Amino acid sequence: MHTIHITRKIALCAVLSFALLLMTDSAHPEDYQYQYFNDEKDRYVPFSDYIPKSRLHFKTVPHHLEDYYLLYGMKQYYNENSLRKNIERMKSALGSKFRHPSEALIKIESDDEYSKYRNLMFMHINMLIMRDHMKIAARYDKRRIYFYNLDFAKEIAESLDIAEAFYLQALPYWEEARRYAGRASEFRLTTDLGFIESERYSIVRGELDYARIINGHLARVRERKRELERAGLENR
Repeated sequence: MHTIHITRKIALCAVLSFALLLMTDSAHPEDYQYQYFNDEKDRYVPFSDYIPKSRLHFKTVPHHLEDYYLLYGMKQYYNENSLRKNIERMKSALGSKFRHPSEALIKIESDDEYSKYRNLMFMHINMLIMRDHMKIAARYDKRRIYFYNLDFAKEIAESLDIAEAFYLQALPYWEEARRYAGRASEFRLTTDLGFIESERYSIVRGELDYARIINGHLARVRERKRELERAGLENR
């Protein structure tokens, strides 16, 4: 027992010594970036040390439309939470200013090119928001109702209400995307936004018409809701 007591005292002394050492180090912290260059660090200071903290903040926190756009992520397997997160990011993007032309997502060489670039980005972001609303709607949209589903008619009706709401929320973003596609098409030049340029072309040519697609979904949702109502009346 006496030996155990001595061992515990030694261990306690070791812990206290280590704590005192840490306190001493924190009282006189060494600049870890230059600890191996004590003779030179007073003469050579990296340019990054002169960058204001507000500038460094821009490297980690999104401020511009492009910053939020680059945060957009759609994995192969996504859930409603990731869809809602992307929607909020893209809404934040629409409310943010663009980066300086020299820091755009593509090389900008003229004022017209920068104007078209901005319209294309607005168009594309509105398309992303619209599509994500449609993806959420599809999760609640009961495409077919079988006779045995009528036992859950109330729950299905509530689900269809949610689907209808998200389809309706998608429509204004399509209209905005179509408007910006038309504005971008006023500039007779082609940017390096390849896929987005193709998207714009399909919209202005009428080959891509999400108003027709969304309204088709809405018509079918409303028809299924009427089907449930008729079945409910028959079962009374």
